[in-house]
Amino acid sequence: MRILHITDVHCGLEPLHRVLSTESFDIVVVSGDLECVEAAEELEPFKDRAAAVTGNVDDISVRRYLQSLGALIDGRVRELGGLRLGGVGGIDHAGDVMALRSDLSKAGRLDVLVTHHPPKGVLDRTFMGVRVGLKSIRELSLMAKPRVHLFGHVHESPGHQAYEGIVAVNPGPLRDGRYALIELTETDVKVSLRSLT
Repeated sequence: MRILHITDVHCGLEPLHRVLSTESFDIVVVSGDLECVEAAEELEPFKDRAAAVTGNVDDISVRRYLQSLGALIDGRVRELGGLRLGGVGGIDHAGDVMALRSDLSKAGRLDVLVTHHPPKGVLDRTFMGVRVGLKSIRELSLMAKPRVHLFGHVHESPGHQAYEGIVAVNPGPLRDGRYALIELTETDVKVSLRSLT
């Protein structure tokens, strides 16, 4: 399974169009901050293989559009390409965490957790050196035990690292040409951080 992970588009239509039209992928995952409906509209041709959460700067129009595509996973679990994905958006992360915790207590673990905010202590350092990840996201990830945790929000902390047996990926903002490709096999997770520049 080849996952294209993009985040923090911030209405950067040109890099978004370029990545979607040139990369080969099975599913596309957006971890928030499309920022404008025009960016969300770029997902239309991929709606059957797209999953997205909202970001903290996305408004209700972006949320509604993603919902109309069937791509929105804020506070819910969705099967896509044989994978179980769960999402926590940036608009109501506390409510989404509670909803997912409830689902997971009945339905078990996830393959991929998609959040806008990072978990506390993982790829969450701002340019001032402050850690801004959320404790509630980390606790949820430890409960869900996904193989992969995809997020964004902290533009200055791109990278990938393992924590508690989970591969975390923050590709950096697509607005700046950054994205990630994740190869998921039965036994392995390979992350490739990419740049359009």
